[in-house]
Amino acid sequence: MRLLMIALALPAMTACQSKWEKDGGTAAAPSGQGASRTYAASGFTGVDLRGSDDVDVKTGANFSVTAEGDPKVLDQLEITVVNGTLRVGRKDGKWTDGDDSGVTVRVVMPKLQAASVTGSGDLTVDRAEGDVSAAVAGSGNLSIADLRGGAANLSIAGSGDLSVKGVATKLSASIAGSGDIEADGLTASSADVAVAGSGNVTSIVKGAASVSILGSGDVELTGGAKCTVSALGSGEAHCS
Repeated sequence: MRLLMIALALPAMTACQSKWEKDGGTAAAPSGQGASRTYAASGFTGVDLRGSDDVDVKTGANFSVTAEGDPKVLDQLEITVVNGTLRVGRKDGKWTDGDDSGVTVRVVMPKLQAASVTGSGDLTVDRAEGDVSAAVAGSGNLSIADLRGGAANLSIAGSGDLSVKGVATKLSASIAGSGDIEADGLTASSADVAVAGSGNVTSIVKGAASVSILGSGDVELTGGAKCTVSALGSGEAHCS
């Protein structure tokens, strides 16, 4: 049943990639001109990238949001804080146009607990703490260099990849599509893994792991993982 729900969810999740939801929030006023902008945004614990731009997140004592790139593209950039999440996108959702090279947004924040990518952009994070969620919908990529958390909830809908290193008490990893969750540098005490499609999951799990596979995707868990496996298709689970 769980595998069926994931498979059915894929069309709806990927459809969200092309839809810009106007659901409120506080727009951050930009300052500066030319090839750089500074945005007055603070008080967020999550970052949500929507579109083809790139975002680099680093941990620091004070909030800072800056952007660099083509001035015409910067004029279309929209930075908004919505329910504690910094949203990076384009005005009127015009991020699907392929006629620009995108911009780079640099974010400094005290603590990140949630990161998401919708579209083809790349989001890189140096550190995340606590119960952490990371999600990719589309062809973009998301990487977290050092996760120090309780629960790590990782998900992919589409062809993008998600790379995570660090330590977590519980790993929850799900894929609907062809993207890979590359967590061979993440050590978890236990895990719950579900793959629907051709995507692969790798991680280090010290204890019990529940693995569900529907399709051709493979799951490889090392570190002494004790797996309970349910598989339908050519995908395989390797636990050691």
